[in-house]
Amino acid sequence: MVTILTKIQRKILEDNFEFSTHCLFELAEESFSPKDAISAILNAFAFDKLTNDESHTRYAIYGAARDSRLIKVIVFLSQGKVFIKTAYEYFE
Repeated sequence: MVTILTKIQRKILEDNFEFSTHCLFELAEESFSPKDAISAILNAFAFDKLTNDESHTRYAIYGAARDSRLIKVIVFLSQGKVFIKTAYEYFE
């Protein structure tokens, strides 16, 4: 069975994703790179469905950056693509 997380990960591996400008700013502010957000998605240990509004459903994906810090990445699917809306350091 293919989960939504698996579907998101496949699209990332297929290079079928896009970062928002806001996300790139947030990553830089916390000394992360886009590769850290990708690493967190591909190696996720958990995810949550956040909303189901008229425009799109958002998901929070929890994983580790390349330096092992925890990172939370917010994504949504639209037009067959993963849009990476924001990401920030996550503390359990």
